[in-house]
Amino acid sequence: MNDNATNLKPLRKSILSRFSSSAFCVLVSRMLAFVAVFGFNAVLARALVPAEFGLFALLYSLAMLTCLVASLGMNRALVMVLADERYPRDRNHVRQLLILGTWVSILGGIFAAVVSWFSVMMFLPELETGSRFTVACLFAVIVLLRNLHFVLAETTRGFHETNWSNLFGGSAGGPLPHMIFLVALLVYGVTDLTEVLGVYLVCFLITLPPLAFKLFALDFPSGEPVPRCSPATESSSMSLPNIWALAIPIMLTQAFGLTISQADIWLAGALLLPASIAIYCSAQRLLAFLTLPLQISGTAMISFVPELMSRDAKKELQEIVGLATFVSAIPTIAIAVFLILFPVTVLTLIYGEFYAAGALVLQVLVVGQLVCVLAGPCEMVLMMAGHQKKTLYVNVAAAICIGALGPLAISWYGITGLAVAMGAVTIGQNVFNVWLVQRLVGIDTRFSFSYFQALRMKCTEQILSLKRSSNVSV
Repeated sequence: MNDNATNLKPLRKSILSRFSSSAFCVLVSRMLAFVAVFGFNAVLARALVPAEFGLFALLYSLAMLTCLVASLGMNRALVMVLADERYPRDRNHVRQLLILGTWVSILGGIFAAVVSWFSVMMFLPELETGSRFTVACLFAVIVLLRNLHFVLAETTRGFHETNWSNLFGGSAGGPLPHMIFLVALLVYGVTDLTEVLGVYLVCFLITLPPLAFKLFALDFPSGEPVPRCSPATESSSMSLPNIWALAIPIMLTQAFGLTISQADIWLAGALLLPASIAIYCSAQRLLAFLTLPLQISGTAMISFVPELMSRDAKKELQEIVGLATFVSAIPTIAIAVFLILFPVTVLTLIYGEFYAAGALVLQVLVVGQLVCVLAGPCEMVLMMAGHQKKTLYVNVAAAICIGALGPLAISWYGITGLAVAMGAVTIGQNVFNVWLVQRLVGIDTRFSFSYFQALRMKCTEQILSLKRSSNVSV
């Protein structure tokens, strides 16, 4: 037993060190994305009339869902395969996987672009300025480029290329394209929705070529497979049928997960006036203040979960997940309290006086999202541990609940009722996911103060190490 514990110490130190480095890269990239998204939303809220700002928020949300579906799950399936250390990284095989992912994203993006064009032409309301045909064409091309950008960027996580994957990746489109978008809006200036979409399209045209070059220029060293450690993951391999068996449930899980997070905006778009959509979206966008810390820790862990599960190192996985949940929950609690106490001030400061009407909506949404953060990255752990079908079932059930409760809530209490329905479904979904992780994976993702001592000891150890290094150099 002592020998095993001794052998695990270098592993634990190496994993924690790599996770810390990955988390720092994610932190920087997420902060850039946070500044970019809130920056261009604030600029557009003042540059466009409320109706067109609401339509842009709706199209932006639909683009995220469309890209998740068009990727066919390759963004996560390739990461799971490439990060699994039981199998060698044969140079030719890896290139075949990258080519497969690229062609899937291109073909899926083309199909999604055609569907998006018809959807905009059929359902988008008449614009005060600009042409609906032009908007439909621009949106279709954006969907195609964003999907290819999304799959290529996320695939780099399988090689632990954290700098590139974090700057270019993410279901929201990546911080680097959106930083360029924000700068372009400030420099160029826009007056209608058509110009906004045109500028947005150019940003992805700029960032896609270097991303593709970087991924296909990576060096793929060959390696020897390590012994199988966990029967639960024996079925995962680099064969094409098993990749599709991973990818399709992952795609459906991600699509339903995003549907749950964005269904309130779509219901508002279908059942409310554009001005009401803008008010609701302004409050809903502020939830990024709460989800940002958890997104940082969750994104940093994506490639570590399959790696540790393949080694059957659940103790190390519990340590990383617990610390990540604790660190992400502390700032979230403080931000949540501030948003609940001063919703009018925050909405007016960021968007303007017109959007202060969403104060009660913001307070209700914050409560539901706070529970989500305290539950930790339960869905991500389930998915990357090989239980993607279970998460799919949970997300389908949650989407059905929102689809049933949302329209009733809107008809009774308007946007406030919609917020209550969303908060209730969010709480129920995360409580059930926490239970599933405990039962299927054997770890606990919930927030706990017990990790405060471990975090304090880790920081003390790093400080003492720096002092020793300083003394030696002197």
